[in-house]
Amino acid sequence: MKKLLITLTVCLSFSLSAAEGGLSLPNDKMPELNGDRLKISMQRGMQVYMNNCMGCHALSFQRYNRTAKDLNIPEDIMMENLIFSDAKIGDLMTNNMQPKAAANWFGAAPPDLSVVARARGTHWLYNYLRAFYVDASRPYGVNNSVFKEVGMPHVLESMQGMQAKTEKVQGLENDINYAKADIASANKALEERSGNSSELNKTISSAEKIIHDAEAELTQLSSEGKYFTIIKEGLLSPEEFDKEMADLVNFLDYVGEPIKLERKSMGVWVLLFILCFGIVAYLLKKEYWKDIH
Repeated sequence: MKKLLITLTVCLSFSLSAAEGGLSLPNDKMPELNGDRLKISMQRGMQVYMNNCMGCHALSFQRYNRTAKDLNIPEDIMMENLIFSDAKIGDLMTNNMQPKAAANWFGAAPPDLSVVARARGTHWLYNYLRAFYVDASRPYGVNNSVFKEVGMPHVLESMQGMQAKTEKVQGLENDINYAKADIASANKALEERSGNSSELNKTISSAEKIIHDAEAELTQLSSEGKYFTIIKEGLLSPEEFDKEMADLVNFLDYVGEPIKLERKSMGVWVLLFILCFGIVAYLLKKEYWKDIH
């Protein structure tokens, strides 16, 4: 009972902290794949990762040969096209990035991404990778609308190009910021009892409505693909880039739990066994109890 209460408390705390984070856009659903299409997507995702991410972000819980086996990639093709160092096929997927040097360059050492899909979730990752936009106030000139003030440069700029928030989005976000400032001022006045409480509560209610309406409009703009606008074209169209990011996330999801593919396929046979065993047990029960009934 104590463990259950602790678990519920942790989950509740996580939910509250997530809610306090405010609106996070884009918030698009990632395409769902299965079977051979999913495995092909993971293969493409590994190619994207090795070409763009591996230099900074290791996958040190994973081995090249295990990945090749699970994703049906011949080892000679893996060695020739996906391993760009002197690593052997049986080695862990590490890189030569020195943590201290990386911390000096980026402010913090790039994390190992072996379990990032399990920690963050595929939905969050998919939207994060697509959410970099121009922000001259940041050290690398970009920010991220899903992970605000992130220290990571936009390493996929060559593929995606550069995007910026539309004027409509910027205006709505300014409205939200002003409304939040009004709420903070009104709450402070209420605490200090330095104003008419009725008028202050009206101010808070009005500001909350502005925030609610603006966030609803932002969500609508995001769902219509009007949250960002491309100001510098990349090698891929927005649709092609989204597909590449889905492939990359599928690969990271596999790395986070390599047994998942086998576990899911095994689960079907386990359920069939339970069904067959249930039928046999029911017939056996009827046979044992027929003389009694």
